[in-house]
Amino acid sequence: MGYREDAINAVRRTIIPQLHYLFKSSFDGYAVSHTTADEYALTAHCSEATIEEILERLGFSRNPIASLKVRMDGNTAEGSWVWRESPLADNQLHIVLHELEDAEKVDVYAHWECSWIRHPYKHYVARGYDAQKGVELARRWLVDAGDERLNGSSGIEYEIDDSLSRRASQYLSVSYYQVEERLTALRSRLPVLGGNKNQIIDRDGERDAVSPTITDEF
Repeated sequence: MGYREDAINAVRRTIIPQLHYLFKSSFDGYAVSHTTADEYALTAHCSEATIEEILERLGFSRNPIASLKVRMDGNTAEGSWVWRESPLADNQLHIVLHELEDAEKVDVYAHWECSWIRHPYKHYVARGYDAQKGVELARRWLVDAGDERLNGSSGIEYEIDDSLSRRASQYLSVSYYQVEERLTALRSRLPVLGGNKNQIIDRDGERDAVSPTITDEF
């Protein structure tokens, strides 16, 4: 990932949560949403930059307009990419990348949805959303035979981890972020009660994260 793209993602992680609060209070809207377990396609054993190069060669384009995606374990998405059959196509394949912190691996998530260009309202309210179709298409694009794909001449390995432990670990991590928010509030002398929690996790020397509790599900 280049400096420009990394800077854009940093701005998204800072600004979009604030827009989320504004949208929520103004018209019950959202700007932050969860990357869900049923959207998981595969784990690529490579850097985020490498998987993004593959997506670009396959005809995907960056999608900076998308809401900020946060997993249940607090891992905040770094990359958002879309593929459309044509610029004015009715639907799009949306791929979300979550870079792992403890290994050079990237979790790839996907869903099929209405194009925000052709059908902005339907896109925003998730009409036509289909996680299963998105996962099937993402695996077909990224894994099927071809030198530009994960099992091509580049020799990039991948795995599909559908284990129960993987899903459970994301949900158990929510309690960690609830504690982090309270500690951050105390350090900042901000009241914890009354809905004024700080839900941006500032990690010294690392990328900031957005707490999964920013939505109303917790």
